[in-house]
Amino acid sequence: MKIVALLQARNEERYLAEWLENISSAVDAIVAIDDGSTDRTADILSAHPKLVELISRSPGQPWRERDNHVDLIKAGRRHGAHWFLCIDADERIELGFAKQLRALLQEAEERGVEAFTLRLRELWDDERTYRVDGIWGQKARYRLFKNNPAHTKFDPRQLHRHWMPLEIVMRLNKVGAQLPNAIYHLRMIDPKDRLARYRRYKELDPNNQFQAEGYEYLIDDTGLELATVPAEADYKIR
Repeated sequence: MKIVALLQARNEERYLAEWLENISSAVDAIVAIDDGSTDRTADILSAHPKLVELISRSPGQPWRERDNHVDLIKAGRRHGAHWFLCIDADERIELGFAKQLRALLQEAEERGVEAFTLRLRELWDDERTYRVDGIWGQKARYRLFKNNPAHTKFDPRQLHRHWMPLEIVMRLNKVGAQLPNAIYHLRMIDPKDRLARYRRYKELDPNNQFQAEGYEYLIDDTGLELATVPAEADYKIR
């Protein structure tokens, strides 16, 4: 069973070394897109022994998330992927999840599960605390899914789209499952990063076409409630 991590990255130098350290023990290979970076993103990725393919885009091009996702899946298929794990450069998986992943997927094969959600925990103000009030405590994302080369239909949306092919999406009531494990998102720790994220999405989606609730919530701390990352769910390699 071959597990391949998929990564789209643009100017993610500050996050990549730790991302590679965090993800590499969970997967057999990494396929990445350097989407027009002007920093050391490509160099950092290229130096890692588990990187099997790096797709390069020219600087100055618009962000094309759908193209990136589809190209990454096609590249992963060229390298014999059985399962895909899609984690952004500013996200981290739990160390325990990384150790359990292969056994979990072997069981999934037996049960007919083809896709899993992981909880998405937005770290806030500190690398050990995450937000749990309102929408923040409900976030989960399908980031782990089985590869089937016969699946050729992809979500047409340009933002906030499903990574996995629509052949899986249309059957999630039968082949989808939830995991108790979490992904930890680092880019919401610093208020300056939160503001930059808000501005980026407002530029990419000014009319809230891809997210009806808009993006103001990203910088709104009304009703703020935080929880501490439990020791058994740690994501940081010490």
